[in-house]
Amino acid sequence: MKAIIAIGTNLNQRDNALSVREYLGGMFGSDIVFTQFMKTKPVDGGDGYYINALAEIHTNMSYKDLKQWFKDLEQNCGRNQEDSGDGYIPVDIDILQYGDKRFKEEDWCRDYVKALWKELRQKRK
Repeated sequence: MKAIIAIGTNLNQRDNALSVREYLGGMFGSDIVFTQFMKTKPVDGGDGYYINALAEIHTNMSYKDLKQWFKDLEQNCGRNQEDSGDGYIPVDIDILQYGDKRFKEEDWCRDYVKALWKELRQKRK
């Protein structure tokens, strides 16, 4: 099954972005295509910045299992409820599309997602 995922971090951005890319590459191997990482401002207008990317993967995992695997990866990379509530996000991975079903429609409307989606489509050609 094809899935489009969004990856973001606003804490120790460079190291966390590279680490999550390495984890995902190890899990999905040649079945993953990444966009570049893009520096973005927080959508809530807060201080600091995020590094965001999109990736396309192909997997035999169910949506539920894939989502849980990403949540486990986030925790392994240092994400917890308390820090997330305070706005510190070491790693965030969201499934934007699984098969033909889209999720998180508000994210698809963000300028950086549109730009990264355009890049990802170009890379898939």
